[in-house]
Amino acid sequence: MNKLDLLYDVLIDKMWSQTFYNEQMLLMVNPVARELFMRLRDEETQHVLVLRTEITAMEANPFAPAKMLPGLETRPRFRL
Repeated sequence: MNKLDLLYDVLIDKMWSQTFYNEQMLLMVNPVARELFMRLRDEETQHVLVLRTEITAMEANPFAPAKMLPGLETRPRFRL
């Protein structure tokens, strides 16, 4: 499993958590508990945005030059 697959797994987990907190928030009658679940949901939303940004960046640049040209790491004159 590579880093991109792991990020997708974490993204799915965060989205499930976000849904759970939202459902619990809607069920709460106590305003303090409702506010707590709302904050937790919003925090998960921020995590989802960060993960999506990271995934998009990785998919836009799928190969590092060192992976395509392994000699870049061993021969300093070809460093980028």
